Amino acid sequence: MKRRLRDYYFICFLTTSLILISLHHFNNSSADNTISICKTISAQSDATKRHQDCIPDYDEVDQELMATYPWIDDPTCRHFAVQFAKNKTRPKWALTSFPGSGVTWTRQLIEGVTGIYTGTVYGKAESPIVTTGHHGNEADLNCECTILIKDHDVDLPDFASFPTIRNNLVKDNQTRKDSKKRGPIRSFLYDNRGILLLRNPMDALFTFAHFLGSSGNHTGVVSSSDFVGPQFDNYVDYVADTWADHAVGWIQDIQNGTVLFYERLLLEDTAAELKRLLSVIRFNDPHHQPVDPERMRCTLLHKDRADRKRTAKPVIPLTPSQRSKLMSAIERVQESLHKKGWPLLPVYLYDLRHKENPGV
Repeated sequence: MKRRLRDYYFICFLTTSLILISLHHFNNSSADNTISICKTISAQSDATKRHQDCIPDYDEVDQELMATYPWIDDPTCRHFAVQFAKNKTRPKWALTSFPGSGVTWTRQLIEGVTGIYTGTVYGKAESPIVTTGHHGNEADLNCECTILIKDHDVDLPDFASFPTIRNNLVKDNQTRKDSKKRGPIRSFLYDNRGILLLRNPMDALFTFAHFLGSSGNHTGVVSSSDFVGPQFDNYVDYVADTWADHAVGWIQDIQNGTVLFYERLLLEDTAAELKRLLSVIRFNDPHHQPVDPERMRCTLLHKDRADRKRTAKPVIPLTPSQRSKLMSAIERVQESLHKKGWPLLPVYLYDLRHKENPGV
C-alpha cells in the first residue's frame, strides 16, 4: 500500500514538473516571437508608419548607440549627451515657425540644455541639426520621447530652382489671396500645445530664399540678382502673408504654450529665454529633472556653433513698397500677441531695412 502511494505521488510530481516546463517554454517562445515580429515590422516600415506597439523602447537599447555628444571637443562639456527620453514620458509639443526663423539653431540650444532630442514631422528625410551622429529626426512622432517636435505648418510651393520658386510663389500667393483664408493649422495634433518661434520677417524672408534657391542647402547662398524685379515682389507678398497667417493662427489656437523670439535668444538673454521655455513645457517641474547649471553653461558657451549656418549673405535693401507690406505683417502679429496677453515682438531689436534699394 505504501509503495503504491509513493508511486502515485512520484507520478503526480513528474507530471506537474513537465507541465510547468512546457508552460515556461511556451511563454518564452511567445515573447521571442512578439519581439521578432515587432523588429520585422519596424524594419519594413518607415518611422512615420510604424505601429505604436512597435515603437523602439529607447530605454532597452544601448543608449550609447542612440546618444549624441554635441561638445565632444570641449574637455569640460564632452561628457554631456543628448538622447531620447523614456517612451510615453514627454507629451507632444510643437515647435513651430515660419521657415528661415532659426529653428535649427533653436533646436540645438534646446537639446543642449535638456539633454533630450527634438523631433520633426519631416522625419529622416530632413537633414540632421548637427553634422554628425544626430538621431532626433528618426523618432516616431507618437513615441512621446522627444522634448519638442519641429513643424513649420505652412503652405510651401513645389520648387526645384530659384526661378521656379518665384513662378510658383506668384501662383501660390494669388491662390492665397483668392481664398482669403489659410487652411486649419495642425495644433490639434499636439493637443494645442505649442511653442511659436518668431523672427523678424525681413530676415526670415532672405534666409528662406537662400535655402530654397540653393536646393535646400542650410548653408547655401544665392545671387543678389535674384532679389529684384516683379517676381521678387510677389515673393515678398507671399512671405508677408504667410508669416503673419502662420503666426496669428498658432497664437489663436495654442492653449498651452508660449512664444519665443529669435532675436532675444541670439542678442539678449539666451539663458532667460531657455528657462522661460522649459518652465512652460514643465521640463523642470517636480516630476522631471531640474535644469543642470553645467549643461546651461555648456549650451551658452557653444551657442554660436557653425552647424547649418550661413557665414556670408548679401545685404539686400527693400523697396518702400516691400518694406510696407512686411511692416503691416509685423503690426498684425503684434496685435494678435497683445490680444493673447503674450510677450510682444521685440521690434527694437529688428533690422527694419530703412535703407532703400535704389536699383529697383
